[in-house]
Amino acid sequence: MTDNQEKFPQTLVELSGFIARNQDKLLKHAFFRLGNKEEAEDIVQEVMIRIYQQRESKKHVGAPVSYVFRMVYNSCIDHLRKKATAGFEKINGKDVHEGIDLSNRESEIIAREEFQRINKLLGSIPEEQAEVLRLRIIDEMSFVDIAETMKLPVTTIKSRFTYGINKLRTTINHQEEKTYELH
Repeated sequence: MTDNQEKFPQTLVELSGFIARNQDKLLKHAFFRLGNKEEAEDIVQEVMIRIYQQRESKKHVGAPVSYVFRMVYNSCIDHLRKKATAGFEKINGKDVHEGIDLSNRESEIIAREEFQRINKLLGSIPEEQAEVLRLRIIDEMSFVDIAETMKLPVTTIKSRFTYGINKLRTTINHQEEKTYELH
């Protein structure tokens, strides 16, 4: 069932099915924004509770998966803001390797290292381009779904993706040139 065919869950059974279909993607989405498995799990759980509590007012939402991705994204941003104001270091990142099993401690360490590496790269480009790259590459969303999630035209999303990829290539090429010069 595509996002356009799916409806916002109205019963506990529908919510259970919705969670089963989307939980792993939503956890990955949150992890790449927070860099912490437990915080990501908490955010996704809180969002799932909210969508059930707000089910009546959300039953006319046209693309529930995109809508919930946006809810998770916004919750992550709110969480990071609270953390930053509480004296913690603000994490600006996203991303991990797709094949990493976050239930394994060693894999979680590798995922965090990958998160930091990718976050550093994405930090070298404008945030609006970085977010499109995260949604497209990490979350494997289509350009149409990204446009719905970000409430922007598909052409803008594709442009941001292209510009972001080109800037990342330039950054990586410069890093490789510097490494080569040092040897």
